[in-house]
Amino acid sequence: MSNKKLNGADYLLLLLCLDNRAPIYGAIRLEKMMFLFNEEIAPRLKETGLDSDKLPGFISYNFGPFSKDVYEQVELFKGIGFLQVTDLKAREELIEADDWEEGPFDEELRYSGFQLNEEKRYYKYQMLKLGEEYVNSKIIPELTPEQLSMLLQFKKKITSLSPKQILRYVYTKYPQYTSNSLIKDEVFDDD
Repeated sequence: MSNKKLNGADYLLLLLCLDNRAPIYGAIRLEKMMFLFNEEIAPRLKETGLDSDKLPGFISYNFGPFSKDVYEQVELFKGIGFLQVTDLKAREELIEADDWEEGPFDEELRYSGFQLNEEKRYYKYQMLKLGEEYVNSKIIPELTPEQLSMLLQFKKKITSLSPKQILRYVYTKYPQYTSNSLIKDEVFDDD
C-alpha cells in the first residue's frame, strides 16, 4: 500500500460517497472540507501508507481559503454524471453555474446570516449512482479499513458543523488564509 497514491479528485469523490452518499450542503462546507483535508487529513493518511497527489491548491480569497480546482472538479464530475448539484432555494435543479468561482460562497454566506441576500442560493452536492459505482470499484479498494474509517469520521464531523463553525475553525487555525476575507469580523461575531 505504500506506493499507492490518490489525487484530490479521488478524495473529493470518496468524501461525497462515504456515509451512504450523504450530501454535502453548501459551497462553504465543500470548499473548506477539501481545504481541511489537504491540511489535516492527507498528512495523516500518508502516515498510514497512502500518499496524495495533485491536491487542490488554495489561496487567500474573499471568504478564506479558496480553490478553483475544487469547482473545476465538481463541474467535471457533474458533467459526466457522477454528481448532482442542486440549488435548494431554486425551483429546479441548477443547470449551469456561471458564478462557480466565488459566487456560491457569497450567496451562501448571505443566506447563512452573514449578509442580506435576495437570491438565497444554497447548494447541495450529491453523489449519484454512477459516481458511487466508480468509487466502489476504483478508489475504495486502494484504502485500508483504518484509512476509510478516518475519512468517514472526517466527513461526519464536517457535515455536523455549521458553515460559521467551520469558518471559525479555519480562520483561527489558518489565519494566513484570512488576509483577503470580506467577512472575517462577522465570522468571529458571537451573534
